[in-house]
Amino acid sequence: MTKHEYTHPELKLTAILYAHNPQVVAYLKKNGKLPDVIHDAGFATGLRITIETRGVNPELSEDEYLVYEAILRENRLPGGGVKLVNNQDPE
Repeated sequence: MTKHEYTHPELKLTAILYAHNPQVVAYLKKNGKLPDVIHDAGFATGLRITIETRGVNPELSEDEYLVYEAILRENRLPGGGVKLVNNQDPE
């Protein structure tokens, strides 16, 4: 299997899910980096609700953007990442 190249909308959705965990945001603000591991805490349900309410390429809140920037800077997804299917990716 090949490595998935995440698109910006996929990374933005991933950042939204990570940012819904206040411990992740607090850790990032305190340490300047993402935690080593982020455990799935209802990500599948959260993703469905996020896409239904905000679409597949949403605007980010301040905390979500902070997480998004950390994902790009660190080039890692310690809690896994969102993969869009069925050509839903607008990019």
